[in-house]
Amino acid sequence: MRLEAAKVRERLRERITETGRDLCARLKVASVEEAEAILAVVDAGELDRDLAALELHLEECDRDAAEAHAERREAEKALAAIGGDDRAAHLEERRRTILIDIEEKAISYLRLRAGILSTEMALRLYRERHRSAMMQRASAAFNRISGGEYADLSTQSENGREFLIANAASGASKVADDLSKGTRFQLYLALRMAGYHEIAATRESLPFIADDIMETFDDGRAEHAFGLMADMAQVGQVIYLTHHEHLCDIATRACSGVTLHRI
Repeated sequence: MRLEAAKVRERLRERITETGRDLCARLKVASVEEAEAILAVVDAGELDRDLAALELHLEECDRDAAEAHAERREAEKALAAIGGDDRAAHLEERRRTILIDIEEKAISYLRLRAGILSTEMALRLYRERHRSAMMQRASAAFNRISGGEYADLSTQSENGREFLIANAASGASKVADDLSKGTRFQLYLALRMAGYHEIAATRESLPFIADDIMETFDDGRAEHAFGLMADMAQVGQVIYLTHHEHLCDIATRACSGVTLHRI
């Protein structure tokens, strides 16, 4: 019994010694103590995660290798199927024909694309040129309606969309949708007035008809708006419908040539 135990102990010592040498070799250190010091600070959980990630990567590599071998076998079969006849020449002729066809279609596409880009650029320049004049006119109208509270208007592009910005005289700015209801209506009125002048400058003007759009305006801004309508009346007919008596008084004060029709 004791002899057998001694043999087992000797085998365990040899195994410990061999394991120590293997550990030192793998960690590239001179002694087992140095190896144990390195292993003492290793996070077992992190090692498990790294092992799981490596095993997953190994599985992916095995799949990729299997697919590559399959593709290689298919390529070898295709190569073996090509004999010493004129099949290779026919394939090469077909390849060249396809390349020429691709080249012609690519050139045709590039010509069409260039034409589209040129047209889009021309349209963009046209819109920018006319929008600039209209924006200046709308800015002046909005500044006048707001009694100078808002200095001008500008636009801002974001994620392919364009937003209208109202710039206050104080230096602050707001997106049109963030303005109060009354101020937003005044802004839209300024834009309509600017558009009316743009149209009237190039073609026969149609009557401008507004139906009680000043319900949310205070008296000061209503008077400024009627003053702008008096300017519009110089190039076309302006009709304002209302059931508010005080707006009639404001219109009479702001527009010297106004005509009131009571229905």
